[in-house]
Amino acid sequence: MSEKSVNNDASETEETVAVKTFKSLAKIPFYISANILPNSSSSLLLIQTGLSQRDLTRKIKRLTVKQLVVSLETEGDPKPSVITSSFLPIDLGDVVLQAISQSGNKVVTLKSVSGDKGKSRYVEIWKHGNLESVIDVTDVHEDFYSDERILSRKDNFGCLNWSKNEEKVVYIAERKALEATNEKKYDYKQSWGERLANKQVPVIVIVDITENKAKVLPEFHNIDPGQVLFGSDDETLIFTGYDREPRQFGLVACLEFIRAILMEQIWLSSSTRKVAKDEPSRELSGKIGCSFIPSIPRDASNWCCIELTIPHVDRRALGAELFRVQPDAKTFFFVQYENHIRSPSESFHENFPGIYCGNILPKSFFVINGAEYILINSYWRSRKVILAVNLTSGKVQNLTLTGSWTLFTVWDKYVVASQGFPNNVYQLNIGILSANMENNLDINWVIIDQPHLEEGVAKTLSKSTWSLLQPFPDKPNLEVIFHQPSETSSDKKPPLIVFPHGGPHGTSIIEISLYVQTLVSLGYAIIEVNYSGSTGFGQDYVDSLIGKIGDLDIEEVQSSAQYFIDHNYVDCNSVAVIGGSHGGFISGHLIGKYPDFYKACVMRNPVLNIGGMSFVTDIPDWCFAELGLSYDLKKPCITTPSVYAKMYQSSPTANIDKIKTPILLMLGRNDKRVPIFDGLQWWHYLKGQGKVDIRCKMYCETGHSLDTIEAEISCIDAISKFLKEKIGV
Repeated sequence: MSEKSVNNDASETEETVAVKTFKSLAKIPFYISANILPNSSSSLLLIQTGLSQRDLTRKIKRLTVKQLVVSLETEGDPKPSVITSSFLPIDLGDVVLQAISQSGNKVVTLKSVSGDKGKSRYVEIWKHGNLESVIDVTDVHEDFYSDERILSRKDNFGCLNWSKNEEKVVYIAERKALEATNEKKYDYKQSWGERLANKQVPVIVIVDITENKAKVLPEFHNIDPGQVLFGSDDETLIFTGYDREPRQFGLVACLEFIRAILMEQIWLSSSTRKVAKDEPSRELSGKIGCSFIPSIPRDASNWCCIELTIPHVDRRALGAELFRVQPDAKTFFFVQYENHIRSPSESFHENFPGIYCGNILPKSFFVINGAEYILINSYWRSRKVILAVNLTSGKVQNLTLTGSWTLFTVWDKYVVASQGFPNNVYQLNIGILSANMENNLDINWVIIDQPHLEEGVAKTLSKSTWSLLQPFPDKPNLEVIFHQPSETSSDKKPPLIVFPHGGPHGTSIIEISLYVQTLVSLGYAIIEVNYSGSTGFGQDYVDSLIGKIGDLDIEEVQSSAQYFIDHNYVDCNSVAVIGGSHGGFISGHLIGKYPDFYKACVMRNPVLNIGGMSFVTDIPDWCFAELGLSYDLKKPCITTPSVYAKMYQSSPTANIDKIKTPILLMLGRNDKRVPIFDGLQWWHYLKGQGKVDIRCKMYCETGHSLDTIEAEISCIDAISKFLKEKIGV
């Protein structure tokens, strides 16, 4: 089914400047992974990196692989330099996941091949570059689990890991469909919500390489397994357990439903391998709340995991704690601060705001001068940074001082990560770690790779400049990222687009955005506001919004917009607002509470009526928690009339009759996070009233994020035309 407009706009054959600009930027490849291969040495590093790039013809996102050979000078301070690179534009469309063994001698690949009779699934084992065996697992289970492609570690369930002896691999897949005669075939099956609707019964699969056999482990009672790996002795499996009773909630960007880290004993010495069902799964994370699968040092018997202590608020990356766990389930807390960092201070790790991350990379440990460390990606104000945590003292250091960074891997004293800025693409860096006289870490970053930019792309990015501002002295945590054209006229100020982030406990960070760069190149100024509730500024800032959504966030975003008008940065008569999800919630409120201020409003899958959303969303607890109302995950509640009234009064719908601003709605037909019903209700109601220009685009092949390539291009085309009509660029 093609993606169409609800109001059946005629398609135009000639591309607009906005679409041409967006498409040129969309060709930029982005780093999604990097690994230092095991056969590296102290003088040569072999690095394999994966890049994601949009194929605008086939309308898919494709993966390419680049291999770098990096020379390390040994005289004096080591200085990395790339001596060769190979670029392999191989179509990996059939490859689902791939993993290299610890020795580097073996590679396992999971493949899903489409044919006339449906999909066939295979496990390929490669040794020393030769195809050693292919195991057909089509009849063993359904689809492999992998929400992200190949080498990226962003999946709630998907994984592919080797045993230490390299005789077995383990992964997660969908259980084989039940036979038609099975009485449970038509039992209602829940799902894990947005993006995971096809994830219903995940099972652990162990492949014995020596016997070329794959075996599915029996299901667990009320727990869905994910992110499984072998324990240090190869006799156990360690995995994340997702609690599916009494109901399943949305997992994407929401972390509260992880029950614990679990260990399952397996028999690997018997010819008939089976789960030791007489010995139930053991919970390793003890009293830890919501725990993510750990990072395990290569030669250590203990490991680390992230805990999220979340008091029924938006489950997306609130302050986290770091735990070190031993196999006997004895846990101890080593980041030495009380609970979460309430408010950052100069006296504690130089304004360290706390840990805000979703997981730990599998290769993130290193040792320097006998001290063990772990590296973590986290948000620090309006940046994504790399933190080094001393596992003994708990001391935290920020290893990245400018830009936003994505950590990929650690090997010995070498770190591979990418760095980006709003008007520049991400570049691949290698960092060399060392310790100084004060036992603090030093790191020397060197760029080792960067995407080639066509002349037109470089010119587009050069048209943009940015700055990070703190507009209000009495609100030091409120930061605004200000984007503007690099060339502006003193007598004609640019129109302003207000761009509030979603969540509300998300963060706008200084990194490249294709939408932002396209709009700035057209002549717009843009502000991204990290209002109260944003993560990366301490737990007090997160908590300050609870019970105040629809008031405090609206007031701060509006004050920020007014600041840029009062200081003569922008044209006061040409202001628009664009927001998605909770950013759409803010946008809807702004045009209702300030009906003469905004000349255009674009809302992407917006939260418009919290009460209505509570009946149909995959995260009903969000609807209660953000208003300061209790919600028991073990006893899901009903939205009563009194609760609904409170939700309604806090929603943009309460002010719908005050709206004058023209609206462009953009909805994803498959959205399970903020289903389309309230958006369509707005469209029907305001069209019927006949007082407001409201338009609606419906994208039938995507969900909450509107991230198919067809949707992305259509969105920027519609937005640019709408803004040009309403505020004149």
